[in-house]
Amino acid sequence: MFVSQGSLVTKSPLDLTSAANWFPPQMPPMSSGGWPSAYAAMYRRHLWVYTLVSKRARATARLPLPVYRHDELNRPKVDNHPMASLLARPNPAMTGFNLWKWTSSTYDIHGITFWLKRRPRGGGAPIGLFPLHPSAMIYDDASGRWSFDNGKVRLADIDDADLVIFRDFDPDSLNHGMSPLEPLRSTLENEWNARTATASFWARGARPGFVLSHPGRLTPKAADRLRTEFDSIKAGAGNTGSTLVLEEAMEAKPLTLTAEEAQYIETRKLNREEVCAAFDVPPPVVHILDHATFSNITEQMRSMYRDTMAPHLKGFEAAIELDLRQAEWPDDDVYAEFLMDEVLRGDFETRQDALNKATHMTLAEKRKMENLPFIEGTDRIFLNTATMPLDAIDAQAAALGTSAWPSSLPASDVRSVMGRLSWQESLDDVRFRDISSGLDPVHANLIHRALEDESAAAGSVAGLRERIRALAKE
Repeated sequence: MFVSQGSLVTKSPLDLTSAANWFPPQMPPMSSGGWPSAYAAMYRRHLWVYTLVSKRARATARLPLPVYRHDELNRPKVDNHPMASLLARPNPAMTGFNLWKWTSSTYDIHGITFWLKRRPRGGGAPIGLFPLHPSAMIYDDASGRWSFDNGKVRLADIDDADLVIFRDFDPDSLNHGMSPLEPLRSTLENEWNARTATASFWARGARPGFVLSHPGRLTPKAADRLRTEFDSIKAGAGNTGSTLVLEEAMEAKPLTLTAEEAQYIETRKLNREEVCAAFDVPPPVVHILDHATFSNITEQMRSMYRDTMAPHLKGFEAAIELDLRQAEWPDDDVYAEFLMDEVLRGDFETRQDALNKATHMTLAEKRKMENLPFIEGTDRIFLNTATMPLDAIDAQAAALGTSAWPSSLPASDVRSVMGRLSWQESLDDVRFRDISSGLDPVHANLIHRALEDESAAAGSVAGLRERIRALAKE
């Protein structure tokens, strides 16, 4: 694609037959009008660009994108809202998964991408979202509007209200986005040259280049003849191991750098790690395990969503909020949010153990973390006081006053305590903690007083049972 004076001239692809066409000495910025096809070609031709872009796209598309109503306590889903239906099935040809995979891939390749809102006849809220490829989008500085022309379909002067724009940061423009491939230009050029050298090496039978040494002086015609004859015998994978016969005391001497001397392997490793850095993806996520260990690989996998995908997704959510929700349903208190609970949470046993130890949280807060609905009465903090010291219970009783303490026990507690006193022969065998285990601290205090009174009166287990039975509620 080429642009002249802001107008689309042709859609012919960039010639990619040589590195000179990919990386000319005076190449303009890739974000200029003539380079979208080069970005797409790099995605097709460079393994690690394809791998990183596809990884981020699939990581985005797999996440649920529900619509919620603003409510910090309940956080209810609003599945019947028009925006929820639109995001789930944006158009007849695409699912929500496919739209997000396309959006994320195009955004990572070009630094900007677009959705077009389709409205019913006569206007109104959008009933469809259609992707517009950035290579066909033209921005008119005079009118401040976008146009679309892919050679088959042309949309002139698209209203801003009909676009949802996802753009990355560009230091030179507020209207465009800079592709992550722009700072990778020299890295990808090195990768191209390394791959070209490897292809050439194997095309010649994986043999090093030779110098033919002649003791005399050859004419240009004789030199060309010898070169042609030598290449016909030794060049190509099919001639590997063939016999070479030299004439007139000539010698064949290899003349090339070894793969080790050229640091070929190290260069390829550096290139792939630089591509990972440009897309902010930990190398183990794409199975580069050179520095991975059993202890750090799990954390680096989680870092993919926590540190890499989180800001990436927040940018998408912000564009939806600005160009879709606020533009179409400004009075609706709803929002769309990517759910990362499944990919960030640990295994079930680890989560439950952590929540069980979180005594500072209410049950409602714990249920919210598990994405469970609110249950009435769970928004209070409950503490287990069965292990309180006895003097603390007495101090609590004194602070409350005797009128605040009940004078009797529930029949269920009495039956439990009587069963626990079925084998003791003397008061010395009675252990207060054993007979009051699981009881309300206030009821346990009544049992303790009955035990103290019977002990002070030099009574028996039978007497203690009578005292406790007398505390039973009618």
